[in-house]
Amino acid sequence: MYFHKIRQFLRFYGGAVTKYQLHSPIVASVARALIQDRRWYYAFQDVEVIRRKMRRSDVQLHFTDFGAGQASGQRSLQQIVRRSASSRRQGQRLFRLANWLQPQSMLELGSSVGISTMYLASAARTARFITLEGCADCAAIARANLDILGLKNVEVRSGEFDTTLRPALTELAPVDLVYLDGNHRQAPTLAYFELCLAAAQPTTVFVFDDVYWSPEMTAAWQEIQNHARVTTTVDFFDLSLAFITPDFREKQHFRIVPYWWKLWKFY
Repeated sequence: MYFHKIRQFLRFYGGAVTKYQLHSPIVASVARALIQDRRWYYAFQDVEVIRRKMRRSDVQLHFTDFGAGQASGQRSLQQIVRRSASSRRQGQRLFRLANWLQPQSMLELGSSVGISTMYLASAARTARFITLEGCADCAAIARANLDILGLKNVEVRSGEFDTTLRPALTELAPVDLVYLDGNHRQAPTLAYFELCLAAAQPTTVFVFDDVYWSPEMTAAWQEIQNHARVTTTVDFFDLSLAFITPDFREKQHFRIVPYWWKLWKFY
């Protein structure tokens, strides 16, 4: 999987553009929000303080994995944080995305111990937010972390997505922001995407994590890009966005990196 991710990054980087090659106002706005906005928010520090504490914790959890990640069994909290939680860059990009979109409703598939959840909830404190987590012990940690930050607009539900997803979609519909990070297999990812589409509206933004994690996930991302309802995708490698808005008249796919990654591209 590591060799696949390296190969995919080289392909991604080779085909990526910077802000200077973006002519779509919506895509340019997304790029500004996620990778050009250098503003620092207090929420970043709040979440990272909790991350550091968890990375030093030897608390043992019964880790249950319904996806294609780690095997189920006993895991220390620090192991789960190191292997499963969103990175600081991912978290900050999720915050900036939610801050830019200002959604009224959000759905997350895969809370883990709540790192990404805290970033999203901190950016949209008035949004109705449901996050789903298969591992009951991880869900309990996520709830505790949200309580520490006083993020009361989030409901953490534990259980398999096949059981929890439909009720959450029924309650949230129409959902404005969907973050899929809970099952790194092709068939479930596509199935959950289809279910979420039924509760979407034209302005809904779908966010995918780890589309280059494995050949299977990359194939899933390619199918999503080719989906009849997807009008545009914007790929930042560690986070990938799919739009279904009819404002895009032609199906387009963008790979975007910060301009300082390709300083020679000023045209």
